[in-house]
Amino acid sequence: MEQVDFSQSFFAQDTPLLIIQPLVGIGDMIWHKPWIDDAIMRTEVFLATKPASHPQVLFSDSLDSAHIIDIDRNIRGKRGRHDGLFGLFRLARDFRATGAKRALLLHHSNTYRTALKLAGIKQVAGFGFGKMKGLVGHTLTPQDNKLHATDRMAKFWQANDWPEPEYGWQIGVSEERREACQTSLLAQNINPNNLMIFGIGAMHEDRCWPASRFANLISQLRLERPDLALAIMGGPAERQIAQNIQAELSSSDAPAIHEIFGSLEDAIATISLAKGYVGNDTSLLNIAAVLGIPSLGLFSQSPPLTYVPTMHHLDVIKDEDYGKAGIILQYEVDDVLAGIEAIWAPPT
Repeated sequence: MEQVDFSQSFFAQDTPLLIIQPLVGIGDMIWHKPWIDDAIMRTEVFLATKPASHPQVLFSDSLDSAHIIDIDRNIRGKRGRHDGLFGLFRLARDFRATGAKRALLLHHSNTYRTALKLAGIKQVAGFGFGKMKGLVGHTLTPQDNKLHATDRMAKFWQANDWPEPEYGWQIGVSEERREACQTSLLAQNINPNNLMIFGIGAMHEDRCWPASRFANLISQLRLERPDLALAIMGGPAERQIAQNIQAELSSSDAPAIHEIFGSLEDAIATISLAKGYVGNDTSLLNIAAVLGIPSLGLFSQSPPLTYVPTMHHLDVIKDEDYGKAGIILQYEVDDVLAGIEAIWAPPT
C-alpha cells in the first residue's frame, strides 16, 4: 500500500476525512477533542461516534464542517443496527457514503478496520493495537495503549509529525443559552458569580460519593461559607441521589438544596457561569475543567486527571489504591471542606 507523507498530505482538503472515535462517554470525547478539532480546522470531517458521547453538543461550533455519523452498536450492552454480520455491512455502507478516501481510527477494534476495508477506504491511520494490519503512518506500541487517552493522543500525533492542536481544550457555549440560564438563576435569588455546583452522579456506583456526605458537606458550607450559593447538578439517572440528599437535609431540619437538572446544553451553560464545581469523576467534572471553571474532583477508580490546570484533586488516596471497590469512602467531609477552602478562599 502506498504510504502518505502525514506531515503534508493526510489532512489535505481534496476529499473528506472520516474519524472514528466510538467510545461511549462524554468524558472520552472531551479527552480526544483538541485533536479532532484540529482536524476539523484543516479539512472536512465526518465524525463517527456513539450518540451517548453527545457530539452534536460538544462540537456545536463546528457542525458546518464536521458531520456526525451515529454508530449504533453495543451501547450499554444493547444491540443496534451496526451489530452482528449484517450490522458490519451497514456500517461499511455508512462509511462509504461519506465519500472519504482516508480515515483516522482512534480505537483498537478490528471491527472498524474491517468496516473501512469493506467501504473501500484504503488510507487508514490509527493506533494499531493488536493484529491490526495495513495502516499507514506510525502506530502506537502496546505499552502506549496503557496511557490515558489524552497522553495517547498526544503520543500518536507526535509520532506522525502532525502539528500540536492550536487551541487546546474548548467547548462552545451558546451566549443565548448562557443568558437564559443566568436569568433563571437570578430569578431564584442565586448569584451565578457565587455559584458552587456539586456534581452528585457518576457512571458507576464506586465513583459516587455517598449522598449523606454531600448533605453533610452542604450543611457545613452553609454555616461556614454563606458567601457561596450552593446547588446540586445531575442528569436524569441521578434523580434518586438528589432525593437522598434532600432527605438527609430535611432530617436535620435544613432547607432543601437548589437542584439543576436539565439538558446537557443547559448544564454546560450553567457551569460556565459558576464560581466552581465539586464532584465525582464524571463527564460534568471534565466539562467544568475544560470550560476553565475551577473544579475539585473526587477521583477513586482511576488516578486524578491533570490535563488542564483548572482541575484539582485531593491527596487522600494512595496511588496504588485507585480502582479498589469502595475507595471513594476515603474522602471525608473535612477533606473536601479543606480542598474547597484552599481553592476558593473566603472573601476578606
